Amino acid sequence: MSAAAVACGTTDHGGQQGTSPPGVASGDASTVRTTVYFLVDEGHASIGVRRTVEPVPPAQGSRVRAALAALLEGPLPAEEEVGLTTALPADVRLESLSFRGRGGMEAVIQLSGLPPVHEAPVLLKVRVITQVARTVIGVSSIQRIWLRADGKPWDLIDMEGRVVDRPTDYERLLGFWIGTAEAGTGTVVGDYFKALP
Repeated sequence: MSAAAVACGTTDHGGQQGTSPPGVASGDASTVRTTVYFLVDEGHASIGVRRTVEPVPPAQGSRVRAALAALLEGPLPAEEEVGLTTALPADVRLESLSFRGRGGMEAVIQLSGLPPVHEAPVLLKVRVITQVARTVIGVSSIQRIWLRADGKPWDLIDMEGRVVDRPTDYERLLGFWIGTAEAGTGTVVGDYFKALP
């Protein structure tokens, strides 16, 4: 597999269960195509990878669950060979998924296995939030996500040391352009991440 085979795209096209999105052939009527987001360029950016998933009807959010399952499985070996990685720890699991807001367009995603929110580095947080948000937004008309761990918000920390409790949508992702200084310097950029191109 070459890097050119990895492409960005939207997720669920909103078709009925058992149909393929326009222009996408499916060998099985029970499968749909979706896009999951991993990291590329040494973790400095996210990139979408197409997956064929099998939603399990009739549970609400079956397509969202299937997309999250593909994300949590991580990159395939061939994708790892061309540099794709993930910020999600290997033991992260989906504990629950619920919906809120008008028309259920907000997904509340409860994960287990994430590091404690006050101990996780900010770059890890923005990478994880970005991967989950970009994978889920667009699937079954989801417009924003709320990320939870142990029943509490898992997000950035504000200036008062409180965990931010707000949804993530594409407008928020635009602000996820974050870097840290190289050790021993105050100005030389070391690690960095940009959520959107």
